[in-house]
Amino acid sequence: KNLKNSLILCGLLLAASLSFAQTMISNTTLSAAITSASSQANTFRLASTTGIVAGSTMLFVEGEADFVNAVTSTTVTVTRGAGPSSRVTTHPSGAVVWFGPPSYFQSATPVGYPSGSCTRPGLIVPYIDITNNIYSDCVGGLWVRGVSGNPGFELLSADSGGTAYTSLNTNGTATVAGTLNCAELDVKANKLATGLAVMFGSTAGGSDKHLVALLDASGNVLATSALAGAVNSTASTYVRFAFTSQYLVVGPAQYFACTQSNGTSDTIRMLVTGTQDTYLTTSKTGTFGTIPAITVPTGFTTAVGPYMYLY
Repeated sequence: KNLKNSLILCGLLLAASLSFAQTMISNTTLSAAITSASSQANTFRLASTTGIVAGSTMLFVEGEADFVNAVTSTTVTVTRGAGPSSRVTTHPSGAVVWFGPPSYFQSATPVGYPSGSCTRPGLIVPYIDITNNIYSDCVGGLWVRGVSGNPGFELLSADSGGTAYTSLNTNGTATVAGTLNCAELDVKANKLATGLAVMFGSTAGGSDKHLVALLDASGNVLATSALAGAVNSTASTYVRFAFTSQYLVVGPAQYFACTQSNGTSDTIRMLVTGTQDTYLTTSKTGTFGTIPAITVPTGFTTAVGPYMYLY
């Protein structure tokens, strides 16, 4: 075990030089709780073991780093506490498990590293500091050190509460084929996001297809739903569109929630003057299924920023 831990630590120390391949760290979940904090309780059941390779994969779950020794169906046998912190604890069923080569995981010095400016292409993200259990990402050209937390959802603007969606602001703005409509989304804490929800107006259910995209504060596309789009048959409510894969949104940080349609029949409720004027909004013409580069807005434009939430 000591030899293995030494080899893993060497891999961690080499991480900086190996972190230029563009990739996202994969994740799955525990399908059964880990009820023991003993390093001898080394059998984990996972929702999926696709991409997990015995002898070359590290797991990281809720601050605990483990090295995979064997894989049988959806069960893995691990060396627990294989990272520099040697942290071993209990975990509930459904806990997120990050996995990849040991070089994907970092042992940051000082605490909170990295910081300052960054260029997103070429990075391994999220940057996971397994010693201090800190998640960071390059957002808007700067490293953002995430705050622990996982809110149920992040609203782009205040919810209407008891007010019927049909009477919120306008009845909805007709979509323009290929136009990307975006509004500011301020995320307060880390969230493993599944997708974005869009509030539709009273006209929906036609043949129009829709997609969503999450952009950072520099306009970089971080996650999208299927670019082929999906039809919505529900009016006057929030409709969810899932990303093609979950994305760890690091906060606090500024993002932009965007939606695009291929038609002109459906209506989407937009932020209008006199309501949420403090949000930055913008729109950009383009071709459906392609997310155009946007100029990050510095002000509010009425009826172009959709009501959305991150879930």
